[in-house]
Amino acid sequence: MKIVLTGSIGRINQTLVPKLTHAGHEVTVISHQAIRSSLIKVFRATPAIGRLDDEAFLTKTFMGADVVYLMVTGIAASDDLYTAAKRQADIYAAAIKAAGVKRVVNLSSVGADLGPEVGALYMYHIIEQPLYQTWT
Repeated sequence: MKIVLTGSIGRINQTLVPKLTHAGHEVTVISHQAIRSSLIKVFRATPAIGRLDDEAFLTKTFMGADVVYLMVTGIAASDDLYTAAKRQADIYAAAIKAAGVKRVVNLSSVGADLGPEVGALYMYHIIEQPLYQTWT
């Protein structure tokens, strides 16, 4: 299975990538830092170096993937959290649709659907909406 992961080689992917490659999956890891390429390769995965706000890069990277794993990363402290999450969600949804990806795993959180009063967790709900609309 061809799997594309966002989140570079952070806490989640450091555990996930070796398990996936050991199981025989073809794994591509997206990172915006070229310096991460060597570590990604240590895990027997393919690095894809680019920005998550670059829809053309994501579309090209997602092309042919059986599964894409998404998470919200790289939102600057100066950004309006909800606006940035919505912008990222729209980019993800457009790239997924253009690449023809059929399966998406999106990192979310319990309580994300409870509204803005839950604070930063609400951004996970915001990102889910455009993704759901891609398949409806």
